[in-house]
Amino acid sequence: MTDATAAAMMLFSPEGRANPYPAYATLRDAGSVIKAPFGGWMVTRYETVDRVLRSASFRTPRGYRDADDPAGPPRFDAATALGLHRRHWLIFQSGDAHTRVRKLIMKVFTPRAVRGLAPRVEALVEALVAQMVERATSEVIADLAYPLPATVICELLGIPAADRDRNRAWAAAVAATIDPVCTDAQIKVAVHAMTEWDAYIRALLADLRSKPGDALLDAMLAVEEDGTSLTEDEVAANATFLFLAGHETTTNLIGNGLYALLRHPAELARLRANPTLIENAIEELLRFDSPVQFAPRVALEQTEIDGVTLEKEIPIMLALGAANRDPRRYERAEELDVTRADPKPLSFGGGPHFCVGAALARLEAKHAFTALLARTRSIELATESVTWRSALALRSLAELRVTLR
Repeated sequence: MTDATAAAMMLFSPEGRANPYPAYATLRDAGSVIKAPFGGWMVTRYETVDRVLRSASFRTPRGYRDADDPAGPPRFDAATALGLHRRHWLIFQSGDAHTRVRKLIMKVFTPRAVRGLAPRVEALVEALVAQMVERATSEVIADLAYPLPATVICELLGIPAADRDRNRAWAAAVAATIDPVCTDAQIKVAVHAMTEWDAYIRALLADLRSKPGDALLDAMLAVEEDGTSLTEDEVAANATFLFLAGHETTTNLIGNGLYALLRHPAELARLRANPTLIENAIEELLRFDSPVQFAPRVALEQTEIDGVTLEKEIPIMLALGAANRDPRRYERAEELDVTRADPKPLSFGGGPHFCVGAALARLEAKHAFTALLARTRSIELATESVTWRSALALRSLAELRVTLR
């Protein structure tokens, strides 16, 4: 077994889930494009990952392949609700279809609309952080990192408060299928969850058609551009996509980011002393411990990257977490530095598939860290260790217990 193979296999171990970065260093040293242990290829270095993200020669696959049959069929029936939604998710579109759907969604989910959410985000953060401070001890994921973005995206889409827990459960089940090592059991649960979620969203859309409001779903139903509009399938599917994109990344950004700062008290102190650094610090936190560690792609045609020939449709995993710590791109790449000039992480992707929720995630994280620093004199870890969730693609803490003073 080569060093690179051993390092890649380590990513699947508890030690690798807790800290994948030593393995990433070995993988980067082995090459910019290397064989992946679960089939296909892995791209490890910043410049190459960035190039693939921006290239029109690759698309995002709709279903992961079996590890022992990388050229085989998707692992779930495309006729299921899960297959239908993934087929219409913006992230899985390519070419003209992607351009049309993204243009329509971004016409209503504009930067101006996101900026308009700032007062509501700030109010939610203040209320959540006030409760945390009053208790003096807190589990950050449950008390802030999850409820903040989940509440915001539900309100934005027009999902009633009473239904948020159901939507969260469905989203958690479906999110598991994003991981390249999801199990058959997880896929079965996700297929059932999406069947229920799809029925719920379509019933909600029917209500909105009869009683229009001003939520994002209303706007998605009504939007038109150049004589085209979104079909009901596209609206329903991208409602679930936006729910997932609208809270998963932010939850992980706040949780991972605060944990990184608590392990680097000097950087936390610099940020507390100079809150104007918060926006730059968020970019550095995204780089240092990315909420999304891998992004899947397939080549539309046989192509060559850095001397490696990639066959059409062969799975390719872009190692965002490895690229974000590439010493070829960053000085002191393994160090956290909230003053780092132009961190420019790849955590939100790039090119035509740059994350549509990036601006919202940054806004929510900015207000979360601002409030935490403003309302406390100190924040300390309340446990000696933390537990990371088992997913490979999405890096997230199971919980983060802290003491606030």
